[in-house]
Amino acid sequence: MIERIGVAPRKRSWAAPAFATRLLERDGLAIAAVAFWVAALSARPLQMVVQDSWLSFVDGRLIARHGLPHVDTLTSWTLGRHWIDQQWLAHLVLYEVVQRGGVRAAVVLGLVCVVAALAVTAVCARSAGAGPRWVAPALLLGVLAAPWLAQLRAQSFALVLFAAVYALVVHDARRPGRRVFWALPLLVLWANLHGSVALGAGLTALYGLLLCRRRDSRARGLLLALASPLCLLASPYGLQLVGYYRLMLLHPPFAKYIQEWQPASFSATNAIFFVSAFVVVALWGAHRRALTPFERWALPLVLTGALLAVRNAVWFELAAVVALPRLLDAALPARGDLPPRALRLNARIGIVATVVFVLVGGLELGRFQPVATPAAAAAIARAAGDKGIVLPDDAYADWLLWQQPSLAGRVAYDVRFELFDPNELTQLVGLDRGSDAAWRHCGAVARVVMFPTSDAAHAAFRDHLLAPGSRTMLRLPGLVAVTQPVRAHAGACTL
Repeated sequence: MIERIGVAPRKRSWAAPAFATRLLERDGLAIAAVAFWVAALSARPLQMVVQDSWLSFVDGRLIARHGLPHVDTLTSWTLGRHWIDQQWLAHLVLYEVVQRGGVRAAVVLGLVCVVAALAVTAVCARSAGAGPRWVAPALLLGVLAAPWLAQLRAQSFALVLFAAVYALVVHDARRPGRRVFWALPLLVLWANLHGSVALGAGLTALYGLLLCRRRDSRARGLLLALASPLCLLASPYGLQLVGYYRLMLLHPPFAKYIQEWQPASFSATNAIFFVSAFVVVALWGAHRRALTPFERWALPLVLTGALLAVRNAVWFELAAVVALPRLLDAALPARGDLPPRALRLNARIGIVATVVFVLVGGLELGRFQPVATPAAAAAIARAAGDKGIVLPDDAYADWLLWQQPSLAGRVAYDVRFELFDPNELTQLVGLDRGSDAAWRHCGAVARVVMFPTSDAAHAAFRDHLLAPGSRTMLRLPGLVAVTQPVRAHAGACTL
């Protein structure tokens, strides 16, 4: 190649390696914290796959084959009842992933969502002015305080979207621009993935209202305040979602029966949440000027939501990852820049921890096998016969429907408790505890009864209620399946 006279040869750019070096030197501990959660969650994949995971697979298959559901066709007690699957897109995506890569691939996708949410909040904290010292502890605290954050369910996608929408608003509060309007298409996507979009829309509308107080930002604020709530209806279900949100947000009939929908109470399980909430509240009171005006309102709001329902703690913890490092910086100012030796140590820790933790996580996921096997589900289906009803434990109802689609309409109920009214839920709880006459009536029409073995007294009581001639046909860790002769006089069960 002939060089042009008088033009110096172009030097090769090493901007990318230089950026990576600076990132590792400054944020190596935060990277190590994220990598740690990859390994820790990968080591417990069985805790990630829960009832809602199987529900997502079942509903996704239904949508892929028959389109959006409007009535229930899956369980016998609510057969034909009006049903809106607001999370349809999340269910469809999870189903397609399982179809192509198995349950293990879906677990990996869930891990990616958790890691992405943590990474986005960490980047947001740093870009908002936080020093590197407290980001790693905030990341560790976030998952410890809300461990159900890692469960594989439709909410997994909402983690990333909450982090992205929250980061856009926090960034705009410091450096206003058009980038904040990306929150609106993210809300539209979120509206088809998980009902927590109501929180995202509410926070975005709150930011819009705060902007309306400033004359130079009034138009931007009005657009965000008015468009954000409309995004909730950007779904194939359209206006039908109004009733759905009213039910789920204002008067969920199952709230007093399901622990994650109940107000937070101090216990060993959520002690870390209360500790983190106390620290954030104390620092908010003393150093709230370290936060943007939006965060001064948003943090108390998401904390109130977490106190009203345990399941909302995850949103508070993600918001805390963004705010807590700056609050701690304000309370405990750094004495100066890190010396070169400390920077090199951070980089080494980040590299070694990432490599080790990712390898450990990969090995653990490679050994993952669900406890309940397809053969067990096939045995239950054979015992039920062509017309028999299966009365399941709710932890296994959707697993059974996933493994045996032929049982659709013959599994008594599953975890879609929003399909029941308060009176039916009361009777369902009595049925589950064996303390209501409904158990004898509904148990009598079931050919197969499944119940957990974790409570010995509970199991013994159910054994007493089963029809004469019943026999145990299957035992799994934590589960017993029993067949019984169906009484001739038994009719259809009505809760």
